[in-house]
Amino acid sequence: MGTYVLTGASSGIGARTKEGLLKLGHQVVNIDYANGDIQADLTKDSDRQKAIDEVFALYPDGIDGVICNAGVGPTAKPEVIFALNYFAAVRIAEGLRPLLKKKKGACVVTSSNSITQSTVRKDWVDTLTNVADEERVLEFAREIPQESAHSCYSSSKYALSRWVRRVSGSWAVDGLRINAVAPGNTTTPMTANLTAQQMEAALLIPIPTRYGKKEFLDAEEIANGIIFLSSKQASGINGVILFIDGGIDALLHSERI
Repeated sequence: MGTYVLTGASSGIGARTKEGLLKLGHQVVNIDYANGDIQADLTKDSDRQKAIDEVFALYPDGIDGVICNAGVGPTAKPEVIFALNYFAAVRIAEGLRPLLKKKKGACVVTSSNSITQSTVRKDWVDTLTNVADEERVLEFAREIPQESAHSCYSSSKYALSRWVRRVSGSWAVDGLRINAVAPGNTTTPMTANLTAQQMEAALLIPIPTRYGKKEFLDAEEIANGIIFLSSKQASGINGVILFIDGGIDALLHSERI
């Protein structure tokens, strides 16, 4: 059985992923700011490095998978969205890459199906992916008004997906795979407190696999995709953004390949 490191596995999609891996007999370490096996505030680079060092100390012979799931939604401050959704995921993935290399493992990151929506700001995506200085980027983010947080969220996830595609070739040369999942509306603690009006707005376009029902996808459905991509069964899959949204993206962009 394998050893997997997850971020943000204390609740929601991360928790269901952890449960699924444990049921398969794998060893799982959760990096989270609360109730984690390794507690860390991943918006801070010092805590990211601390978490990476702890994983190296625990598993010097290598790990089989890294799942970068920790993130915040569009109600958070823009600088927090960029720091956690993009910079933390990249830092953890790259920081643990040497341990993955020892076992020819795989990395999966959690994106969002919002990456194909009009709220994405490509100039912000370029800022995230092309400017390596996190401090400068977050300084810029603090000037973004809170009403633009939805664009910050979708842009951060788009940037993460772009990064996965960019590095997938170089990771493959080292015998590694890296992919992303793009969930649609999912029942998690982040969505549990939506008002009836907000729920109605979110389901304005019904989820095809939930047609006739006013409900979101289950977190376990997303977790199943993450577990598959991180497994040896997905050995031929690299640099892919797997949409797990019940068919919403295909419905809205049926002519796009």
